[in-house]
Amino acid sequence: MINPVTLHNEILNGILDRIPAGHAFHQQMMGNRTAAASRATEMAPEASPTQSTSTSQNNVSFNAILEYMSGGGQGDSLLRQAIETEIESAALRHNIDPNLVRAVIRAESNYRHDVVSHAGAMGLMQLMPGTAASLGVTDPFDIRQNIDGGTMYLRRMLDMFDNDLSLALAAYNAGQGNVRRHGGIPPFRETMNYVPRVKQYFENYALAQYRVAAEDSRL
Repeated sequence: MINPVTLHNEILNGILDRIPAGHAFHQQMMGNRTAAASRATEMAPEASPTQSTSTSQNNVSFNAILEYMSGGGQGDSLLRQAIETEIESAALRHNIDPNLVRAVIRAESNYRHDVVSHAGAMGLMQLMPGTAASLGVTDPFDIRQNIDGGTMYLRRMLDMFDNDLSLALAAYNAGQGNVRRHGGIPPFRETMNYVPRVKQYFENYALAQYRVAAEDSRL
């Protein structure tokens, strides 16, 4: 007979392994709930501490993960923080302005790490299955793999088109073959809208960063 506690722990660990900082977040939530349970026990000493702790842990496990994955409250903040950390890391590895990576993610998925397009593109940077495989991405929904793979591919497009940002973005969206075939940005409505949108996001992120730095310098 399957032990429900063992099954619960296996499912929980499997979910936590897929989420950046998932285990740390779960431990933080557990600590908060344990502290709250201790205060409640002090106020009601007749309650059974063992029973209360067991029930609280089961509830905390699933509630914490649901909160984290649904994008609500503190879970959303930690997820965004994890994404930002991976953006900075990947941008440094592949020599790309992190604001450009942010702009592509904003245009591609609006920071939704589990989204799939009608064409089958996956994750934050919307990697197609073939592209993901060529980049060594085994799990396109893993935040670290997706951002690293997408940033690597963006770097390749920039190198291929002599750092022409418009052509590199067009190639990222429509494929390098279409850019070469048309001798520039392909006359596809999606791509023609995509390129200026990403460039605008890029400018907005850079401007916001400049303003923050300017404000900090006054302090």
